[in-house]
Amino acid sequence: MAGLGERLSSAISFYSTSTIRRPSSLNEPDYRAQYDRALKLGGFPGGLCNDGNTCFMNSVLQSLASSNEIVDFLQNYTDNKENASFSKSVTPFSDALLDLLSKLNAKHGNKTPTYKTKRLLKTMNYGPNKNLFLGYNQEDAQEFYQSLMKQVEKEYKITKEPSTKKLRQTSPEKGSEKVHDKFVDREPGMYKGLDNIGELGNIYVPAVQVDPDYPNVQEKVYPLNLITPVDGLLCERIGCTRCGETGGIRYSVTSGLGLTLPSLSKPQYRLDELLDDWIHPEMIDGVECNRCGLENMKEALEKKLVKFKQTNRDGKMDKLVNLAEQRILEITDELSMPIINDEDYDRMHTKNMVKKSTKIKQVYYSRPPALLCIHVNRSVFDPRTYMVRKNNARLIFPLKLNMTDYVALPDDINMDARLPFRKQDEKTSLRDETIANSNGAETLPSPSPSPSLSSSSSSSSSSSSSPNYEEDPFKQKISTSNPDTRLNYSLKSVISHFGTHNYGHYIAYRKFRQTWWRISDEIVRLSSEDEVLNSQGTFMLFYELSSRNDEKDEAAEKDTVSESLEIPNSSDENLMMSSDDNNDHQDSDYESSSDSDSYNGYTNDDDANRGS
Repeated sequence: MAGLGERLSSAISFYSTSTIRRPSSLNEPDYRAQYDRALKLGGFPGGLCNDGNTCFMNSVLQSLASSNEIVDFLQNYTDNKENASFSKSVTPFSDALLDLLSKLNAKHGNKTPTYKTKRLLKTMNYGPNKNLFLGYNQEDAQEFYQSLMKQVEKEYKITKEPSTKKLRQTSPEKGSEKVHDKFVDREPGMYKGLDNIGELGNIYVPAVQVDPDYPNVQEKVYPLNLITPVDGLLCERIGCTRCGETGGIRYSVTSGLGLTLPSLSKPQYRLDELLDDWIHPEMIDGVECNRCGLENMKEALEKKLVKFKQTNRDGKMDKLVNLAEQRILEITDELSMPIINDEDYDRMHTKNMVKKSTKIKQVYYSRPPALLCIHVNRSVFDPRTYMVRKNNARLIFPLKLNMTDYVALPDDINMDARLPFRKQDEKTSLRDETIANSNGAETLPSPSPSPSLSSSSSSSSSSSSSPNYEEDPFKQKISTSNPDTRLNYSLKSVISHFGTHNYGHYIAYRKFRQTWWRISDEIVRLSSEDEVLNSQGTFMLFYELSSRNDEKDEAAEKDTVSESLEIPNSSDENLMMSSDDNNDHQDSDYESSSDSDSYNGYTNDDDANRGS
C-alpha cells in the first residue's frame, strides 16, 4: 500500500534535514490557529488512492481541483449541453472528472476520505499508455495533464458541434486549406487582444498579420477558438535579420507553457528568469529568405545583363538580353509585394544564386489563459555519461505573477523582424539611448511594484518585517514600469517531483478554501505559504487570473463558514476508505513519535526516499 510505504519512509527519514519542517503539535499557537481555521472553513480535502505508480496522476487531479476555472467550466458545460438529445454518455470522462473533483473539494471536517480513480480511468481514451493503469509504470504528470485536457476538449466539441465527426470527414486535409479561407469581416463586439480576458470562445486577430499579401485584408480578422480555461494564444514571429521580412505572424492555441531549466550548474533559478529565456530571440543560421534570395538573384541578373549588352554587338544575344530583362522585371514586381510567398519564390529563384541568411525566431503570449499551467522541464543531457539526467536546481516562484512582460498584443507587434517584437520595447530602447547620450540629464523613473504583486498571506499570517521588494526572492521582478493589472495571476497549486529522472514520486501543494495543503496520494496535511515557496523539485505550476478568482475565493470562504460538513457516502464506489486512525487529527497524533503516524516528523525530503 502506498500509505504504508509513506509511513515507513517517514519513520526512516525522521531525522532528515529539510528547508521547512512542519510544526508537529497542535499545542503550538500558530499551527493550532491555522488548523482551527481550516476546520471552520470545511476541513480537509480528500485524498486519492495510489493504484500502483499513479502519483503522477493524483498530483494533477489535486491541482486541477483547486482551480475555480476548471471546476466552473466542467460544471457549466456538463449541466448545459446545447443539444437536449445528448445524454451523459456523450461526456462520460468530463462527468466523472467533475464528480471526482467535487468529492475532493467536499467539506470533510477533520477526516480525509481517500477516493479511487477507477471510474475516471475507465472513461479515459487518451491515456499516455492504456496499460499504465494495470501495471506499475512510472508516467509523467505533464503528459497525463495534456491527455486529460485533450479528452475534456474532445467531449466539449461533441456537445457544441453535433456534426463534428461528419465535418471532419469532409474537411480538407491538414495543410491543404488556405488560411485566408477563414478570414471574416471585422465586426463590433468581437473579442480581441485582452478583451474580457478569461472568457472562452473565438478570439480575433488581424488578418493582415496572418497573411499580409492577401488583397483587401485590412478590414479582415482571423478567428482562433479557445475551448477550455487552459487555452491561450501564442504569437510567433520568424523573420530575416537582413531584410526584416517575416511572412506573417503565426498565431496558435496552446494549453500550457513549457519552460526549461538551463543546463548550467546553478543551485537555483527564478521563474522570471525562465520566462525571460522563453521570450529571448533565437537565431537560426543558414536558412533561405525569399526576399533576400530574389534580391541576390536580381543583382546577379543585372550584372549579367550588363555583360550581355557589352558583348552583344552583332545582336546574337538579343534573346538572352530580353529574357534577362523580363526576369528582372518579374522579380522587381514580386519584390514590391508586402511578402513573398514560397510558391512565387520557388518559381523564380535559381538554386546556384541562393545566398543563405540568418533568421530570428521569437514567441510571446498574445492572450494568456484563465488558468496558466507552467511545466518546468528538468531533463538535461549529461555529456560525461551520455545520458539524460534530472536537473535538481531549485525554482523560485512568486505567489503573485504578472505576465505583462510576456504578452504582445496585436497592435503592439512589429512586422519588421529587424525591430523588437513589441513596439513598446522599441520605444524603451530609444528612450534609454537618448538618456544615455544626454550624460545623465534625464533619469528613468524607477518602477514601483504594484501592491497586487506582493506575496500576500491568506492562509498563514505574514511577518511584519518582510523583506523589501528588491530583496525578497519570492516577489516577481517586473521590468516594465506599468504592469497591466489584467495580467495578474494568483498561485493555486504546485506539483513537485522527488527522485531521479526515471524514478521518483509526485506530490501536490494546493490552495483550497484559503488554506495551503500538502497532498501525497492519500496523505493530506496542512501546509503554509513558506513551505510551498521553499519546496524542492518544482515540476508544474498552476496560476489563475486574479481578477476572476481572488474575489470568488474570498466570497467562497465567507459562504463556507455557515455551511454544514459533507460526510461522504460509504456506499460510493469511488470512496476507498475514511480511516479515523490516520485522519482524525487529535492532539496526540501530532505529539506522538515518528513511528506511530504518517503526519509526525514528515518533511519534504521523505519523498526522495519513496517511489510512486
